[in-house]
Amino acid sequence: MHSTFKSLFIIFLPFLFLIISCKNDRDIPLKVIAPTSLQFITIDGKSTAYYEFFLINSGLDTFKISQLSVMDSNEKLVYLTLKKESLINSFSNYSNNEETKNLQINPGDTALIYIEFIALNKEIESIHHQIHFESGEVGKSENLTLQSNSTICHFLDPIVVGAPLQSGIFASIYEPSWEQGHRRVIYAIDGTARIPGRYAIDFMQIDSTGKYVNGDENVVANFLGYGANVLAVAVVVVASVRSDFSESATLSEHPDYFAEDATGNYISLKIGNRQFAFYEHLQPKSIRVKPGQKVKKGEVIAALGFTGQSTGPHLHFHVADADSPLGAEGIPFVFESFNWLGSYKNFEHFGKSKWQELDDKIPLLLINERPQPNGVIQFRMD
Repeated sequence: MHSTFKSLFIIFLPFLFLIISCKNDRDIPLKVIAPTSLQFITIDGKSTAYYEFFLINSGLDTFKISQLSVMDSNEKLVYLTLKKESLINSFSNYSNNEETKNLQINPGDTALIYIEFIALNKEIESIHHQIHFESGEVGKSENLTLQSNSTICHFLDPIVVGAPLQSGIFASIYEPSWEQGHRRVIYAIDGTARIPGRYAIDFMQIDSTGKYVNGDENVVANFLGYGANVLAVAVVVVASVRSDFSESATLSEHPDYFAEDATGNYISLKIGNRQFAFYEHLQPKSIRVKPGQKVKKGEVIAALGFTGQSTGPHLHFHVADADSPLGAEGIPFVFESFNWLGSYKNFEHFGKSKWQELDDKIPLLLINERPQPNGVIQFRMD
């Protein structure tokens, strides 16, 4: 699978990204690829962008990455530096050898660095990147630096959607650093590799003590959110529906699914030009809409379920640039409003104890924001 990804990256990336120019005296066969532009959204009051930085070794030397810096294109201020442990945690090598922890890129390898960049100043117009690395064998290596052209920063109004679920307490489960999280899962569809879940969130309902199940955790119907009403996030037209999945009564009976069936039952809504909202893992026989149907904002369109690739009942929600759950790029979005109750700072405590409340324990109303990783929220039903 990894060797397939290497060839796929080379096919699709030149159309989406800007290749970095080399500022050394000689040609270096390390193709370093960065986005041409970034769209920032607000998370916990901070302007944040998620993106990937690709490296393709088309030469015969081995390269070892030592540092990546994000800098202002005009002032030359350094906003973010990844090195040592932080670089290791952000680095993936799609080679057969999977030499990830040593930050090594062998000949023919494709690797990438996942970046979550917080821009404290909205006046930033553009950024560039510097990548520091060593080339050659140990003892004979030389230190080299490549620098990118500018990446434009956009602080325009993002895609804004309404509540996808009715009233209740929900954990917004995601974490950019999780190796198996949506943010880092790449799908190859029709010869093109994409990250549809770059901004995906899994919503699980919990009670006031932080529990997500009543009784036997193996029983699907015991999950608090199971069967919860799923809502249209805008006045839109239904783009597509899949409703052929059945559902097991227990977690232990849940079958394994291949990637093409990961979504389970799903609905996609066309919310704008090349903007589609996806609702996944829906309950069998709960989908109330069909393709081409116009729906109202807040209208019940399905029920939260346990179909497809899922470890427990929840609603998977994301926005992408095409009507394909796996064959589209995930794009940023925010919710109109929600009450922020707190967060799970250590996700190992999820389901075992209450979340960490805000300092004054008073819910905070957030407007046009994205819930923070593993935050606890209540959607507002205006």
